[in-house]
Amino acid sequence: MDDWPDWVHQFPAIDTPFPGTQGRLLASEHGQVVLWRFPAGATVPCHQHGPQIGVVITGSVELNLGEETRTVTAGESFSLADQQPHGATVAPGTLVIEVFADPDRHTAVTPQAIR
Repeated sequence: MDDWPDWVHQFPAIDTPFPGTQGRLLASEHGQVVLWRFPAGATVPCHQHGPQIGVVITGSVELNLGEETRTVTAGESFSLADQQPHGATVAPGTLVIEVFADPDRHTAVTPQAIR
């Protein structure tokens, strides 16, 4: 699998500041699920927020957790504690599903902005 099925692309797109990062959002008052796609790979600078879990579907993610670096590959998962600083280097073609405890972690792009 090198892309999400067509129906996933009907979910709202995410407004993200990280070049090369494309996300589709499912959100509720209890948290968010994001289906990420990194066609050309990406570098996500160190940041922090509420707790999250994730699973790599295809490709790999090199997580930078302070002084520790961990590579997560297809079929593997990760968990980040509340406010745990982290960054990542994501390989081209990677798909990741992440679940965020914060109900407002990401913002959907308005339909007018998607063209």
